[in-house]
Amino acid sequence: MTELDEFDSNLNAELDKLQKEIDSLSKKEYNQKNAAIKKCQAQVKSISTLIESYELEISNLDKAQSAKYNDSLRSINQRFQRLKNELEFKKNEGQNQENLFKGRSEQQPQRLEDMNRQQVIDMGDQVQQNAIIKLNEITKTVQQGNELADQINMELDKQIAQLDRMYDTVMDTQSVLKRSAKYIKYFARQVYTDKLLMCLIGLIFIAIIVLIVLSALGLDDGKFNTPDQVKGSLASDSSSTTNSTTTTGSG
Repeated sequence: MTELDEFDSNLNAELDKLQKEIDSLSKKEYNQKNAAIKKCQAQVKSISTLIESYELEISNLDKAQSAKYNDSLRSINQRFQRLKNELEFKKNEGQNQENLFKGRSEQQPQRLEDMNRQQVIDMGDQVQQNAIIKLNEITKTVQQGNELADQINMELDKQIAQLDRMYDTVMDTQSVLKRSAKYIKYFARQVYTDKLLMCLIGLIFIAIIVLIVLSALGLDDGKFNTPDQVKGSLASDSSSTTNSTTTTGSG
């Protein structure tokens, strides 16, 4: 199991714990329920931090590896948002019950035995009306939570698309760099080849001159045929050089 797989497993385990805590709220008394809600809220903050760390780890992966974990991240975010909405519903439910009974005790200080039939009916209608109002408020809260979840999903999709574009850009850059490296190697070979050809031509030119000089001076034993004009030119140059040397010596 990789580190990210372990991260994923731990997140799901924390979500399971939160689910159990939320499910147990309906079985608790009012005072115990408030303490349990605070505990759940602390778990929500801890899980939120873990999810942010998980997202950061996934963003450091390449496209192929991140595809697997992006689906898991989306599922975890949806489940987490659903649990947050459910916790908010339980919290509002407790507050609504408290306000309801508090308002009833303030508005109807009489005991039920002291009321006549009409008063009991009126009190029941008032309680029902208050319950409907609170239910509408809870429904509105749930709808807001769903809208928030949709926004989160849209933002996640945008981030995933942005990561995909960044990955494609990196791959294109790597491809360009590889092609550039091949061209550089090709040009380098061409330069080395040109230098070798120049050296070879120079050596051939020097060899030809040496052979012509040797043939003109008769030092090649007749193995190389040199035109008479070249021989005469070399001979006259040699004679001129000899005479100049003799004259200089006599003087």
